[in-house]
Amino acid sequence: MPRLKSFVLAGIAAGLTMGGMSAAWAERQVHGGDVARLLAGRAFQIQCVDGTRGKGEFAQSGGLVTVSYRRPHGPPQESDRATVRVKGVEICLAWRQFGGGGDGCYPVREKTGGTYRLGVGPIWCDISAK
Repeated sequence: MPRLKSFVLAGIAAGLTMGGMSAAWAERQVHGGDVARLLAGRAFQIQCVDGTRGKGEFAQSGGLVTVSYRRPHGPPQESDRATVRVKGVEICLAWRQFGGGGDGCYPVREKTGGTYRLGVGPIWCDISAK
């Protein structure tokens, strides 16, 4: 009987692992340049893990992005603009104040058609083209 119990527990663990892997596989790694070209000249919605929400627009040339956003416990509305660079599968943004300001590069994954996740692990923002 202990052998059967071990087998059942191993099966459950494998099932949970596969379930977690399938959720990760639902997001597809994409090239930052492809996403920048798709979003160039388009408006988008932004939603971040910390509750920040807003809207923005990529410039037609793709080298500049502007956002208007609201943080959960911040002023009613803030805005910022960033220069955009592409580095392989990452989009690099140089903000003045958004996310604390500064320059950072973020891997891009496609969640669903038209929705992309910038960031990895516990820090991310989803952008959805309008």
